Amino acid sequence: MTVSEAERETEQASPRRWLVLFAMTGSLAMILLDVTVVGVALPRIRTDLSLAASSWDAGVWVMNGYTLALASLVALGGRVADSFGRVRSFVVGVTLFAIASALCGLATDGVTLVAARVLQGVAAAIMQPASSTLVISSFAPGERGKAMGIYVGIPMLFLALGPVIGGLLTEYVSWRACFYINLPVAAAALYLTMRAKPDNGPRAPRGFDPFGAAIYLLGLPAFVFALQQSGAWGWSHPLVRWPLIGGAICLVVFMLTEWRRERPLVAVRLFEDRGFLGNALVLFLMQFAMTGQVIYMSGWLQAGLGFTPSRAGAALMPMLIPVLVVVQIAGRMYDKVGVRRPVLLGTTLATIGLAIEALSIPTGTYLLVAAGMAVFGTGIGFTMSPTNTDALSRVGGERRGQASGLLGTMRQVGASLGIALVGAAVAAAQSRAIRPWMPDDPDTARVVTEAVRGDATQMDSLLATPDLHAHAQFALAQGTATGQWVACVSIALALLAALAFVRSPARPATMAAETPA
Repeated sequence: MTVSEAERETEQASPRRWLVLFAMTGSLAMILLDVTVVGVALPRIRTDLSLAASSWDAGVWVMNGYTLALASLVALGGRVADSFGRVRSFVVGVTLFAIASALCGLATDGVTLVAARVLQGVAAAIMQPASSTLVISSFAPGERGKAMGIYVGIPMLFLALGPVIGGLLTEYVSWRACFYINLPVAAAALYLTMRAKPDNGPRAPRGFDPFGAAIYLLGLPAFVFALQQSGAWGWSHPLVRWPLIGGAICLVVFMLTEWRRERPLVAVRLFEDRGFLGNALVLFLMQFAMTGQVIYMSGWLQAGLGFTPSRAGAALMPMLIPVLVVVQIAGRMYDKVGVRRPVLLGTTLATIGLAIEALSIPTGTYLLVAAGMAVFGTGIGFTMSPTNTDALSRVGGERRGQASGLLGTMRQVGASLGIALVGAAVAAAQSRAIRPWMPDDPDTARVVTEAVRGDATQMDSLLATPDLHAHAQFALAQGTATGQWVACVSIALALLAALAFVRSPARPATMAAETPA
């Protein structure tokens, strides 16, 4: 079933659409903030809750449990929104997220904290597809680019500022405040949603596919788990290799079986639309590059340049400020000319920006790196909002939740893969660079290894041996630059995907065709 051009024109803006946008923007900022805000607080959490420092310890899973649940379930969250109503799903998701956040703040042991973080991830997976669908559906086609620019741009700021916010709260209040901060945001989102009374939207036919659900819930969590643990255990570890292979097989089988179903659990046939596929690939590859950028650049700024955690967060501003400005320009550009021009411009600029960073990092000159960040951030701004808007606008109302869930899955898996592959490239380059100067003494070697991985405290402890300190800084820079080159290749592939698949319709402001079921 398709939607005719006349039917597309009937989509009207909600009279309280700005209230809806503010509520949904706050909810997405809350979701993204919780991806990064906890990292700086982990040392204090380990101490207060007496968590062991190992690859299986609760401290690792305070981070991984949230992202694993979110990445694994966000596509199913889209199906829930389409089947039970986007407003109902959003309210349930926000309420559950607030409860989980309170449980995180009240946790007195590692098991409770990890369980509450997993519950946060489940709630975010329910909330996020519903929120993006509500934004798209509340605005008329000619305003969607501008609205999605706000919806995407502001939360991205909180994603990158997470380490700074987490550090300030941990230092001056408590690590528990990193979770309690979600409570007023959730309350405001619920209040604004009740005031705005957005349309609950058309509902997709309900149905349950037990085989599809089982193979999906086995395959995707196993695949993401293997990616998460690859950095700690290595790709050859049995608990990385076999979940990775088994999860990939399950996902292929899931795609093949769901593609043929009249009422699939996840509408994978949305990828039949070349434009939707192109947008999804661009988002996947951009997220791959962006996640590694934030994580590994932060380590280099602290251990390599001697910045404090708060100063390192501030040093990322040259990337963030252009995003906030350009994402608004890109949204209006999408409303006027469609998706292709801003995305081609954005991926080109992002590729150039990462290349500048990769070339500048070995020089140790922050101003040059900041220039690369600014170009990269400008590229992000031109890319992320138009691709999200165009992908959701290509799908009819009853499938927008599933479309949003699929895009969320692509982004989350892209982020996990980016951390794994960029991390592997960084570690390999660091090892090659430091191997000729690695000391024989095991204790000193451990200090050097941790310093090269971005531990600023261990890097400072090497100041007593200037030669070794210089070699460690060199190895850290080489590894970080290599990671930027890998991310640069990812963005270049996004540019190629945009050239091959992303097409602006003749009338971009009214593009809302529904993919056949």
